[in-house]
Amino acid sequence: MPRTARPRSVRLTVMAGAAALAATALYTATQHADASEVPAPPVKAAASPIGRQAAVATTPPPTTRAPGPKPEGARHAPASAPTRAETEEPAGRSPLSASRVAASQLPDTAAQKWKELAPASVRKLSQDFQLNECVRVHGATAWQQQGFISARRTPAVQDSLAFADEATARSAFRDLLADMKSCQATSRALQKQYGLPQDAEVRQTAATSDGVAWSRSWTAVEGLSASGAQANHIYAVRRGSLLVLLHFDEWDFVAPRSYDTAGDAAVLAGLTR
Repeated sequence: MPRTARPRSVRLTVMAGAAALAATALYTATQHADASEVPAPPVKAAASPIGRQAAVATTPPPTTRAPGPKPEGARHAPASAPTRAETEEPAGRSPLSASRVAASQLPDTAAQKWKELAPASVRKLSQDFQLNECVRVHGATAWQQQGFISARRTPAVQDSLAFADEATARSAFRDLLADMKSCQATSRALQKQYGLPQDAEVRQTAATSDGVAWSRSWTAVEGLSASGAQANHIYAVRRGSLLVLLHFDEWDFVAPRSYDTAGDAAVLAGLTR
């Protein structure tokens, strides 16, 4: 909601390889904000409670800490401006375009006051897509991404992935659910590797027949995510032959968390329409 350290700017990014972006991380798409838009994360990961993902996805500016392992798949667009071929939407433009949400539809709008970073980018996809440290999506043929920034200068990202048919999208959705089921263990293993408190907690907050929402609270490893205590909010919905992913983060070093996950059922409903 994939996913990813880059220059001191918020980006929504695609990385080459065979895996897909996952958590909070490289939020680098063809759109980006100036470094002043996003607060620099603490130099060392804090051992205190949480802050940011469902989504998506933006990779915050680098710090002096060694970055976490780099994903091998696509995850948010390159820093350079996309070419015409990259921005032209392949066949199926209508479904991809229809899946896009507006800033006013994002969670916690009263506190976050979301705004778009730049127009949505659309491109063909020939590699796996990584949503965060836990999720990689295989088989998507096209990808639309929209980046947002809050009044607190924290990121949200919506990614829509198009597949050849509903059966392929359904299979990718099942794989995503399996990846998120083990996300707590995956996150704690990463924390252990980097000598951080193994405090990651992932819980499902809402579900529909074709959509699920999660919240991950942890002391994050910098790389795909900003370092330090944070909450990541992740949403995934299957709409026909599309997977619609959304994530946003709350970073404890920026502001106290304000989002009540009781609203996640409504968020899923909005992504399903």
